[in-house]
Amino acid sequence: MHQAWETTRENPDLSSEVQSLKEKLDEHSKQLEQSAEKLSQVQSVNTVLRDQNQALKMAGNKKRPGATREETENPQIHDLEESVSEPEPEKEAPEKTAAESSITSYLEQIFSRRFDAMQSTVECLLGLAPSIRRSNPDS
Repeated sequence: MHQAWETTRENPDLSSEVQSLKEKLDEHSKQLEQSAEKLSQVQSVNTVLRDQNQALKMAGNKKRPGATREETENPQIHDLEESVSEPEPEKEAPEKTAAESSITSYLEQIFSRRFDAMQSTVECLLGLAPSIRRSNPDS
C-alpha cells in the first residue's frame, strides 16, 4: 500500500486520476443515499396503499353479504369497480399514478392467469372429447 501511495505521488497523472475516482465515488455514494431515501419513501407509501386496499376489500366484503364461496376463498379475484376507488383529494399526483399503475398491473396479471387457466381447460377438454363418428356411413 505504501509503495502504491509513493507511485501516486511521483506520477501527477495517476494522482489526478485517483482524485477523479475519489470524486466519482463520493458522487455515487450521495446518489446511493438519495436512492435509499427514495426507496424508504416508496416503501412507506406502498405500506399505506396496502393498508387502504385491505380496508377497501374488507368494506367491499361487508357490503356484499351474498358473496359466493369462490370470491371469499380467493380475494384476489374481484370486480373492476371494487378495485378502482375514487381518489382522495389530498393525494398527490405521483401517488395516484403509482396506484393506478399498480392496479392496472394487478388486473393484467389476474386476466392473464384466468385466460391461461381457461385455455388449458379447453385444451384438456379437447383431448378428452371422443372423436365424432357417423353412425350410418352412407349418410
